[in-house]
Amino acid sequence: MKVKTTRFGVLEIDEKQIINFPRGIPGFENLRRFCILPVEGTENMQWLQAVEEPAVALLVIDPFKYFRGYTCNVPDQYIEELDIRDPAEALVLTTITVPRDNPAATTANLVAPIIINTRLNQARQVILNNSPYTTKHRLFPDQKPAPKPKEKVSGGE
Repeated sequence: MKVKTTRFGVLEIDEKQIINFPRGIPGFENLRRFCILPVEGTENMQWLQAVEEPAVALLVIDPFKYFRGYTCNVPDQYIEELDIRDPAEALVLTTITVPRDNPAATTANLVAPIIINTRLNQARQVILNNSPYTTKHRLFPDQKPAPKPKEKVSGGE
């Protein structure tokens, strides 16, 4: 099937790669179908591209690759809703926000992971209650913020 995107143009996506969010994603409840696209130049970041809306694409990562000790205790009701029978068929992703002026300040939403049943391509974003994490967990905590550009002062002549 052809998927129109504002970032990548028109893409040919196999229907089997479409991930269904029966309830949408918070903030995008009317969008139910997404596909995962690679981010050029990195193997650890991906785009979660909406099929129905060309302008909607969320950057996502596998939180376990970035946050040592990250735990994601998904309530049983969501495991049942997604019909996850084996932990190996669950893919966990988290959305990230990259500030345009300071990529070193990139944050991940560890409180609301996206859980995908890879067997059925069904997914849901889950809010983890009583989570020790934040919605803006620093991806690169050791990075210093980019210095603000100094204003040029010109002298009068």
